[in-house]
Amino acid sequence: MKLWVLVRLISIISGSIIVWYLANIIGKSIISEINKSTHYKDNKQRIITLGSLITWTIRVIISISAVVWSLRALNIDPSPFIAGAGILGLAVSFGSQNLIRDMINGFFIILENQYDIGDEIKVGAIQGKVEDLTLRTTRVRDESGALYIIPNSSITQVANLTDKWTRLSYTISVNNKESLEKIEEVLGYVQKKMNEKYREDIIEVPKIEGIQAFDSSTVKLVISCKISPHKKRMIEPFFLLSLKEGVEKINLSIV
Repeated sequence: MKLWVLVRLISIISGSIIVWYLANIIGKSIISEINKSTHYKDNKQRIITLGSLITWTIRVIISISAVVWSLRALNIDPSPFIAGAGILGLAVSFGSQNLIRDMINGFFIILENQYDIGDEIKVGAIQGKVEDLTLRTTRVRDESGALYIIPNSSITQVANLTDKWTRLSYTISVNNKESLEKIEEVLGYVQKKMNEKYREDIIEVPKIEGIQAFDSSTVKLVISCKISPHKKRMIEPFFLLSLKEGVEKINLSIV
């Protein structure tokens, strides 16, 4: 082997190793800064996952480029190797179609921010909190504590129950002789109690959403309140308790 060929090989390998580690250091530093920052709070997990994916892609490109340049430095035509790798990759892809579909679907779930870790979602009959999200799977834990591991390729339709806001609602049957002013007094009491404890989490104050039904003696009113989604399990019992206290305090006749 000629000296200049050896020098070129060493240069290619050294350069590839340096770029590899630089990509790794830059990727880790970016992820570290995102973890410390509050500016990216809502999109933190999405940015970290995409950052890791981009770093991995750069490493693959560096590795392939280093191999091709090394072969050319040795005056070896890399075309047959590339063609062989393509055929091998095609054979592997047929045997791992589900895995590829999982990763593609997972990529778009993260890219489009369909849901994130900490969100409550519903996938088919499964409803619970997202504990982990990767390119291949989504892990969801329901209220009973059961952990579901869902391949991303099987998620064709998903409901995000905690995206931006959620609604509390309760149907109350009121004596049809009660005045609207009295009902509004109850709502005012509920609003006051909720403001004392959860002011920052209330997006819309409690209000009469509509009439569900009525007959000769009762009117069924739907009382609703729009709140911050991630505190629903804490706020909902307090909302119902405040509504009960308000009914008793104002002496509203319910049936």
